[in-house]
Amino acid sequence: MKTMMAAQLTEPEKPLELVKVPIPRPGRGEILIKVKAAGICSSDLHYQDGRSKVTKLPITLGHEVAGEVAECGEGVRGLNEGDRVCLFYLATCGFCMECCSGNDNYCNEAEMLGKNIDGGFAEYLVIAARNAFLFPESITFAQAALLTDAVATPFHALSRADIKTGDSVLIIGIGGLGLHAVQIAKIMGAGQIIAMDLEPEKLDLALKVGATAVIDPQKDNVKEKIENLSRGGVDVAVELIGLPKTIRQAIDCTGLGGRTVIVGICPEEIGLNPYNDLLLKERTILGSADQSRVDFPVIIELASKKRLDMSHSVTYEIPLEDINLGLEMLKQKEENLVRIVVTFP
Repeated sequence: MKTMMAAQLTEPEKPLELVKVPIPRPGRGEILIKVKAAGICSSDLHYQDGRSKVTKLPITLGHEVAGEVAECGEGVRGLNEGDRVCLFYLATCGFCMECCSGNDNYCNEAEMLGKNIDGGFAEYLVIAARNAFLFPESITFAQAALLTDAVATPFHALSRADIKTGDSVLIIGIGGLGLHAVQIAKIMGAGQIIAMDLEPEKLDLALKVGATAVIDPQKDNVKEKIENLSRGGVDVAVELIGLPKTIRQAIDCTGLGGRTVIVGICPEEIGLNPYNDLLLKERTILGSADQSRVDFPVIIELASKKRLDMSHSVTYEIPLEDINLGLEMLKQKEENLVRIVVTFP
């Protein structure tokens, strides 16, 4: 039996273990992917430290994946060995009403790469062919891996916000998601794009990719600056951090008819006054969960046409054997990181 190397979580609050495991074989409708790149996301840290639970141990982490088709199972059409593909990270049934209507992220049988099923911190993985999307050589494997979450997640969130031409948009948290959210808001027609973060370097980067203004909560009066930059509050606020304080800020920063989209995972409850927070200004609070397969053709097109600038997206590329170093760097927020990507020869 042929084997491969994989980085597996075997116990919460422990480093990932590099182990040899059998190379999986694709079944009917499935493909075997030779992984070329897998992004390290904050979610991987949450699985490692136990803040978010995985459904089995050991498990190979990694849900931002791009690679080459190594083998096609029976019945697979439209894909061939050697094709460059990035992966929608939710393995869904493909037959329910939600899957058939493009809302795969609502499928009751959805299983996530690197959380419920083995993910991309390995040399190979198996997934349904319907999860694979072709991308051109103008996009690198590392960039394509980030399209699957760091781009697809904010794209889905901003689509939920129904941005109209000229809208003012506040992006809270300029990390791997926020950097791309700024650009997507611009593409969707936002007039004023305000980036908020605690790190000056990330705010500078946000300005480079399209932000029209920035806020540092450590130095600026957030409420006052928002009121000066908008008509008493932004049209759309997108929260990407997942803290009660920043979710509260997002709601408070919206104006009349404002829409708040919550993306950051927050297990704590936040206080909400229905009259002041919703009725008085006719505000809307939306949740945005992951993304859907229908988002992928659009974001791949945006990246291939260079309308989406991915040149700042990958901070470091590291080999699989350095996976724990990469996780620790992300945990310590070293060197103004956007994304660290594990790459394979």
